[in-house]
Amino acid sequence: MLPPLKALQAFEATARLKSFSKAAEQLFVTQSAVSHQVKLLEDFIGQPLLLRQNKSVELTQSGDMLYSVVRDCFVRLNSVTQHLLNQPPVQLKILAQTSIAVEWLAPRLELFKQQQPELDTLLDMASMANNADPEQYDIILGTWPAPAGFVSRQLRTEFWYPVCAPAQFQLLTSSDAAELLQYPLYSSETGEDWQLWCQHQQLRSPAAMQLRYVNLALLATKAVSGGSGFALSNDFIAGQALASGQLIALRQFSYQLPWGQYQVHYKTDSMQSTAVDQFIQWLTTQLQPPSA
Repeated sequence: MLPPLKALQAFEATARLKSFSKAAEQLFVTQSAVSHQVKLLEDFIGQPLLLRQNKSVELTQSGDMLYSVVRDCFVRLNSVTQHLLNQPPVQLKILAQTSIAVEWLAPRLELFKQQQPELDTLLDMASMANNADPEQYDIILGTWPAPAGFVSRQLRTEFWYPVCAPAQFQLLTSSDAAELLQYPLYSSETGEDWQLWCQHQQLRSPAAMQLRYVNLALLATKAVSGGSGFALSNDFIAGQALASGQLIALRQFSYQLPWGQYQVHYKTDSMQSTAVDQFIQWLTTQLQPPSA
């Protein structure tokens, strides 16, 4: 006797994502509906399949045994269905600004594939908006304005702050923002980013700052990892280096760079609209703290 397919689907999504709420988002139903379907499956099997403790979701031994089979069946069923329909998997074409593409999005794409195995992605990057034709893409990520025919959503409020290597940080002798101006300052905006930073910190810019020029904030961030100077960066660009201890953030001196807010641009009338919605939902979860 086979279990109810809808209950198996709810169980598979919850077990894979380890979250009732995330499973509900993916299946486009309420969290209570997912929980109800899983309970129906547990009643059918006659054993608990998931442990719900302290807002966490973990597989029981029986649940792990069932999940390994269900997961394999779903993947094989999808593969056979695609073959019979003679349709290639849906591919989302994504263009991302270099800073967010290299340091943040590319390392996370495998997580998206694990959650949406039926979708493929093609990630491209560009340092400037006019370096690519937006019509070739379903989704565009960056600080650029929305191309014609696209709608936009701000990913989050982005704060920029000085970063430096641990060796440079050790040279600081006070908590005064003005002390940073004694050292080389890497700028991707011909110095305007640091001028605005000085205004926000209510500092008078020195007549001759030790500016070092690069054409990308990512390059400025990489440059100071060598041990000397400061760059203005953010969590998308510097997050991994900060987590590993390669860089130190001076968040007490953060500010909002007027042109430094990241947006996701997409077409509402895209033939891939369902896949676009799924990607944006996943993107939103990546910007939030982990939750059960």
